[in-house]
Amino acid sequence: MTRRQVFIGILLTLVILSVHLSVMGDYGLTWDFHHIFFQGLRLVGRPITPDLTENIPFGQPAPWDMYDVPFGQLMPMLSAWGYRLFHETLKVLPLDSGFHLTTVVIGSAGIFFLFLTLGEGFGFPVALTGLFILALYPRYFSEIQNNIKDVPQVTMFAVSMWLFWRFMNRRTVIMLFLSAAAFAVSFNIKINSVYIPVVAGLWVLTMLITKSGRHLKQPLTLKPLRRLLPVAVYFPLAAFLALLVWIAFWDQPFRELLYIPRFFQENTRNLEVLLGGKWYCSTVSVPWYYPFYYLGIVTPLPVLVFFAIGTGYLLAWIRRKPMASLLLAWFLVPLLRFFLPKVAVIDGIRHFEEVIYPLCAISAVGAVSLYSSFISRIRRLPKLSRELPIYGLITGLPVILFAVYLVYPVFRYHPYQLTYYNELVGGIRGANTRYDLDYWGSSQKQAVRWLNRNAPPDAGVYIVMVPDVAAKYLRPDLLEHLNKVERDRSDYVVVLNRQSFFYRYFYTVEYMLTHDPVYTVETQGVPLVWIFDNKNPRAAFKTKWWTGESPCIRKYWISIPP
Repeated sequence: MTRRQVFIGILLTLVILSVHLSVMGDYGLTWDFHHIFFQGLRLVGRPITPDLTENIPFGQPAPWDMYDVPFGQLMPMLSAWGYRLFHETLKVLPLDSGFHLTTVVIGSAGIFFLFLTLGEGFGFPVALTGLFILALYPRYFSEIQNNIKDVPQVTMFAVSMWLFWRFMNRRTVIMLFLSAAAFAVSFNIKINSVYIPVVAGLWVLTMLITKSGRHLKQPLTLKPLRRLLPVAVYFPLAAFLALLVWIAFWDQPFRELLYIPRFFQENTRNLEVLLGGKWYCSTVSVPWYYPFYYLGIVTPLPVLVFFAIGTGYLLAWIRRKPMASLLLAWFLVPLLRFFLPKVAVIDGIRHFEEVIYPLCAISAVGAVSLYSSFISRIRRLPKLSRELPIYGLITGLPVILFAVYLVYPVFRYHPYQLTYYNELVGGIRGANTRYDLDYWGSSQKQAVRWLNRNAPPDAGVYIVMVPDVAAKYLRPDLLEHLNKVERDRSDYVVVLNRQSFFYRYFYTVEYMLTHDPVYTVETQGVPLVWIFDNKNPRAAFKTKWWTGESPCIRKYWISIPP
């Protein structure tokens, strides 16, 4: 790409970042907030003072006692610095925005790195298209705002792929070090980055088999073997640098490394997973097709269609375009683990979010290739001159329609783009009762705002799910009484519409079926959070609006037919 084209990419990325900064206040804290928050405060030397914990109903184990959990340490630290600087010191951002700012910046920057990768592999039109598809991918748009673990990891995954691509084209020492260092950073954000060297190795192997490596700026061939030496050095160097960073953060680094496989199996063991209205248990019964199924229902339909077309083009180009096999490996490798029995996964696409980048990239390849073919056919029409207004309409209309299709759900679902489902399941209305919607719990911010405006002084509030996170938004007098008495004796009860967890909170199902909400946080008529007022009389017993029940915990409830 030319410098001008790169500048355009930078400018568009800054526009995207500006949009995200302008709407930060619309998004709330998420389910894992306190675990990451307290971990970060410890790393930056900020003591946990009573004002951060007083009257907040934490679950067990308490989040400040979970320092040995082997999550990457970089993002808790950077997020805590953002909180300290912009919230505590400068006082220019509220708690959640200050804590999320680093993620917003990194997630927006990731879009630019995909732009660079596609530009070097396929040219400016594909790069520009990929930038817009990723920027307007509904779930990624939402995740940029508050997903502190996954968004930075997938961004650094993309940076690692871009740098490794450049290393393979140049084979310089500095590019070798930078690509290995990018993996080290990514690994210390989240363990999913372990797939980066696997993708790199599979790509190199594919280029050698298909002989597409000859088309790199520095050709890759088996002869002479010395050309492979710098490539071989990358893998131990990347592992070594990742280990160095890891050691810097942990008192017992090797114990934590050995604990990782067991932790990620046990962390979500037997948690409920909803898929198409059926109930599964993580690490027990989730089907192998889960990620493909989920990507198929949360990706905008045109993006899916162009992805299929793009895959066909990449397979056709695999012998002459080195990046074709890179994108395919980048998409497939992180999904291979789902073919293993008893895989751990919850929360939609969050646990394999790194494939969103190559999905959008491959879709961009398909969209531009199809459009180029369309334009070439139009130009061959003998009676259609480029000077005619109809020519501009015919050639411009597909671009406009595609852009509108991408932009519309981002606006329509705001700020709950995380609940987006495409037309294959009837949108969010068709997905309700068959899939989890707001699994992060960030929509409870809006519910608490309603309580702050409407609840009388010193009212008792009972928040069923993640009360410690929603508590950060409560009025001080309401916080003082939060979850202090049983649900039925509180003045207000807040229930998040995370259907898969209904049965995990004792008798929540029975409560919802015998009470009418006084306020509902919703999008497009679909409830995300209910608020119940216990001063109102009980309702007649309602019919259950979903099917099935949790198979993952010991049954304590009486089965209620749908």
